[in-house]
Amino acid sequence: MSNRNPAVTVIIPTYNSSGTLRLALQSVLLQDFTDYEIRVVGDGCTDDSEKALTSFEDSRIHWINLPTNSGGPSVPRNEGIRQAKGQFIAYLGHDDLWFPWHLSESINCIKTKNADFVYSLGASLGPDGIIETFTIPEQPWSPGENISPSSWLHKKSITRVVGAWPTSKEPRYDDDRQFLLRVQEERMKVVFQKRLSVLRFPSGKWRMYSLKRNFPQARYLSAMSENPLTLCNETLELAAVKREYEGGDPISRSLRSVLSHAIFVYGCDRWPMNKLLRWRRRRKAGLQTIQ
Repeated sequence: MSNRNPAVTVIIPTYNSSGTLRLALQSVLLQDFTDYEIRVVGDGCTDDSEKALTSFEDSRIHWINLPTNSGGPSVPRNEGIRQAKGQFIAYLGHDDLWFPWHLSESINCIKTKNADFVYSLGASLGPDGIIETFTIPEQPWSPGENISPSSWLHKKSITRVVGAWPTSKEPRYDDDRQFLLRVQEERMKVVFQKRLSVLRFPSGKWRMYSLKRNFPQARYLSAMSENPLTLCNETLELAAVKREYEGGDPISRSLRSVLSHAIFVYGCDRWPMNKLLRWRRRRKAGLQTIQ
């Protein structure tokens, strides 16, 4: 076995959510880029999260459980970075899923653009369907714009400049926004990887900690395993329809660019424009139960 360090360290902070953690891990193991290690860092977990990891029997998965609960993801992320062997750091929430191309597209983008930090397009999903798409705001403090580190990948070396994740009880902004602010203040080269690669499941919307089974991620993971491109295209279509239907601001340039690319890849002549085609694609992808 080679002693060479992996290219990427995937850091998953978690707390007592072994059911969703298993599914998040499966989405990492579905990646078409395989040169990674996974550092799952428990924030003082007291459930069977460790058992969930060992069931995969994959030497790339490493378990760390902090002795006390810090109440947030920053301390686990910092510990993951401290132990990371990869040149690049990627984050994944224990409630979230990656499309199979997330790591490969992010790595390709950061290398070809000679960037320090890349982010992709993500979609937040709730019980009633898609909530919104997200990237990162032009200003970290911009109100009404959600972000998620699950869509980020950066060089490990930037933490020597921007510092660790903030752990103050009263940070100037949320920990992810404060970390992003430092990245921008230090003039790191930040690049957008123009493809949908993350599905986010806000815990509060789903009351995730109350669920013991039938996790919503399972249905999406199944569809993703069967036909990820179909799931990706449908998510983008529904996001675009939602934005237009609600009569809000025009579709952002980022979403417009990604949607146009998806239509080109999928085939303009096959892009679904009526209920029959949409129903057929949903059935083929195993999405009949996803509303």
